[in-house]
Amino acid sequence: MNDLISEITRILSGAGIENFIQEARWIAGESPTAQTALERAKRRAAGEPLQYLLGTAPFRNLMLKVDPRVLIPRPETELLAQWLIDNAPENASVLDLGCGSGAIAIATATERPDLDVTAVDISTDALTLAKENARVCKADNITFVNSDIFSGLAGRKFDLIGANLPYVTEDEYLSLPGDVRNFEPKTALTAPENGLFLIRKTISQMRSFLKPGGGAIFELSPEQADITADFAAENDFKSGIIYDLCGRKRFVTALLES
Repeated sequence: MNDLISEITRILSGAGIENFIQEARWIAGESPTAQTALERAKRRAAGEPLQYLLGTAPFRNLMLKVDPRVLIPRPETELLAQWLIDNAPENASVLDLGCGSGAIAIATATERPDLDVTAVDISTDALTLAKENARVCKADNITFVNSDIFSGLAGRKFDLIGANLPYVTEDEYLSLPGDVRNFEPKTALTAPENGLFLIRKTISQMRSFLKPGGGAIFELSPEQADITADFAAENDFKSGIIYDLCGRKRFVTALLES
């Protein structure tokens, strides 16, 4: 095993992988054979994300299956799930818009089993993986719906909405790191109108899908926070900005008056 880790370390360090020692240990420890480990090391050296190589990614207290059908869950998104968990009333209905791997929905459902969670995505491939993750995590209180924002939710109303929708601009996309740009699904990253098309569309339509006193939280880039908060206020929501652990404007809340 030590010889294998040394060889993987050599491959990763030679490719400029920043955390090559720790990643070498993960690849060696999580691979069924030495040959598989070396193949994964070469793919990692070529830029493929470690999470896709290993097939899993952590999110809060979960270990989720991931592959190129979905984005890799980011640590900052854990704060969005935390907000839903902390602010959902007892036995509330919660909607996860753009669920991807199911990270937000599954974390919310497993940490708050009293909630009725609905998870939607426009991608049927993403929904297939999210359903598999829900089964593995025993999140039985989630309903999955193939929907373009609210298109498949006619007549439904929710207490809270969590939305981690595509918000990267086309210009920003070109400057993303290669492991993101070359491997993660572009449709889950980018949106028109300076990245705000889907967020604005959701804010414009969501009043009809919220219960009295309900609201939503959006993850976005720090540069989009003030613009989005102003847009929510223009649509008669009480808006607010929440900072991430690095002190960046990362989330916007839009609440109906009680």
